[in-house]
Amino acid sequence: MDPALALETGLVFLMTSILLYVVQRALHRNLQIALHRLTGHPDAAVMLYWALLFPGVFLHELSHWLAALLLGVRRYRFAMWPQRSGGQIRLGAVQLAEADPLRMSLIGAAPLIVGLIVIALIGGRWTDAPASGIALWGSAWQMLRSLPQREWGWMGFYLIFTVGNAMWPSPSDRAAWPAIGITGGLLVLLLLLAGPISWHQTLMALAIESLARLTPLLMAVLLVNLPILMGLIGLNVLLHAAR
Repeated sequence: MDPALALETGLVFLMTSILLYVVQRALHRNLQIALHRLTGHPDAAVMLYWALLFPGVFLHELSHWLAALLLGVRRYRFAMWPQRSGGQIRLGAVQLAEADPLRMSLIGAAPLIVGLIVIALIGGRWTDAPASGIALWGSAWQMLRSLPQREWGWMGFYLIFTVGNAMWPSPSDRAAWPAIGITGGLLVLLLLLAGPISWHQTLMALAIESLARLTPLLMAVLLVNLPILMGLIGLNVLLHAAR
């Protein structure tokens, strides 16, 4: 791949990730505020919030459970009920026995991996050859435009919304990531330093192709979230003015 196009692909992935992070935080905050103002009761608002995201939350916790099962980590509890603790809302939980950092990292990452696979299958982008650079955003738009004609129909938009907003690992899911990240980074660095130039090219091509496949999926979630966020902001303005 052309180095300039590879750099553009990396920058597009970074920009998409940052925008999605900012928009998702704002969406969750405005959704909780809107539900609280509509119901007038914190517990009712939490229940509605949980119900709206239920398919994604269930997939998130099920991914933890199945990953732990496959990796031989003991499972104690599978909970699918919302709980409020201080200012935090927990929509579900899986209680596991302690294990080594590698297995705990994989279990923590399972919802994100499974969520991206599900979004790819919904959008029909699993086997398509990825574009590159700024064209990746257009690829995401084309994926969403095709949804009403696919087997999921309009339900696909809701599934992308709920799966895309519930697939992110929690702080406890990411607890073992730093140790694994440092170890993996050192191993890759050793491979690059000790290996031939062909290894460098292979690793770079693999990394760029991975980013090219991930970016349209993240962008699809962002494009679904944006109009919902704008609607929630408008609703909150109207509800605040009506108080």
